[in-house]
Amino acid sequence: MVVFFEGDEVKVCSKEEGFLGSYYEAKILYPLRSYTLSTDEVRPMPPPATITRATQVFHYLDRMDAFDNDGWWNNI
Repeated sequence: MVVFFEGDEVKVCSKEEGFLGSYYEAKILYPLRSYTLSTDEVRPMPPPATITRATQVFHYLDRMDAFDNDGWWNNI
């Protein structure tokens, strides 16, 4: 189980048709004590990316998350 605290920045998944597999940035406003969220629904924001020569290399058919339409989409 992942525990989040007030002020934590997270990514929250959408379960609406047409938006499955997308995550949107959010901030925890107050702790949720009576609701259990799975890591499929909410996950912590990744650490800030550091751009180096090695991280700029992509290969044909690489799977990655992409930011599009105000959300992060998995395995684009």
